[in-house]
Amino acid sequence: MLTPRKTISLTSWPDPLLQERVEDVGFFYDVPARAWIRFCDDEELPHLTDWLKRHALTFQSAPAHGRGQTTKHPKISDNLRLKDGGSPTSCALCGSTPTRCRQWIEGDDTDSTDYPDAARFFLCGQCVQHHMQPHPRLYAPADDQL
Repeated sequence: MLTPRKTISLTSWPDPLLQERVEDVGFFYDVPARAWIRFCDDEELPHLTDWLKRHALTFQSAPAHGRGQTTKHPKISDNLRLKDGGSPTSCALCGSTPTRCRQWIEGDDTDSTDYPDAARFFLCGQCVQHHMQPHPRLYAPADDQL
C-alpha cells in the first residue's frame, strides 16, 4: 500500500556551510518552487523537523502531490532501446553487450520508488554517468539485482 508522503519546504535561506548539511540530509533546490525541498514519509517528518529547528531553519510541511505518478519530470524509461529493460549483461539505454549492468528503479514525482509498476531497467556505467546523474528524477539501485 502506498504510504502518504510529505513535502518539506525551507522558508529561510541556509548559509553556504549549512546549505551543504541541508543537501546531505536530502534537500535539493527546486527551481520552479524557488526553495529547498525534500520529500519524506510520515515517520521521517518528526526527525527532520526537529533537525531543522535545531539549525534555526524555518520551514513548511504539506502533503506531497504526485504519489505513484511519473509525469512531472522526463523519464529515462521512455528512451530505452531495449524495451524489456535489458539484462545484467546488456544495457537497456544504449544497447551495448556484453557489459556489466546494474538494475535501477525509476522514482515517482515524490522521489519514491515504492509504487505499483515502477519501471526497472539495467544500465551500464557509462549510461549512469551520462544520462542518470544529471537527470532530475530519483533513481535507486535495485538491491535484489546487481
